[in-house]
Amino acid sequence: MAIAHDYVDEHGLDALTVRRLAVAADVTPGALYKHFKDQRDLRRAMADAVYATIDLSDIDTAKPSVEQVIACCLRMRTAMLSFRDGGRIVAGSYSPFAATAALGATLRTLLQAIALPSFDAGNLAYVLRNYTVGFVIEEQAYLALVEAGEWDDLVQTPPGGGVDEPAGASDAITILSDDRNRRFRSGIEAILAGTVT
Repeated sequence: MAIAHDYVDEHGLDALTVRRLAVAADVTPGALYKHFKDQRDLRRAMADAVYATIDLSDIDTAKPSVEQVIACCLRMRTAMLSFRDGGRIVAGSYSPFAATAALGATLRTLLQAIALPSFDAGNLAYVLRNYTVGFVIEEQAYLALVEAGEWDDLVQTPPGGGVDEPAGASDAITILSDDRNRRFRSGIEAILAGTVT
């Protein structure tokens, strides 16, 4: 997994294939296919390696709280941001491995205790995961545009179609270029508002 993540760090996720990973790892493709049946299987293992960097040791599921749920989501975001294309690696991987299962179980256990009866803890955990992954994908795309020097030109281009924006509403430019930590937390709080005690 370390070699796979190093390859993505250097070349990007779209360049990664099982065959290219075999070359980078100095093994035959057949040797890797013994461990991964295809590229999707490789991505599942890579997603679990991302989640394996999340420390949940201080999350006390016996004393569930909204703050602990938010802490899990913040740590999930931090983990994905620490890997190039981390959001895209995790998105849709549906990894069945240990670290992914541990994070999901922790979130569900916390939410089971604090969710209002009309909300399913599993559904809430899924929504929080999807929000976090989506936010990170957008955030990493923004950071790549900034790094490439393209962001400033994009935001100078007036929006097309003559669409009137509601007064006082933030758009993607503000959300991504403003205090992203505060914006992320606000989104998590908005999801939890009215769903938990």
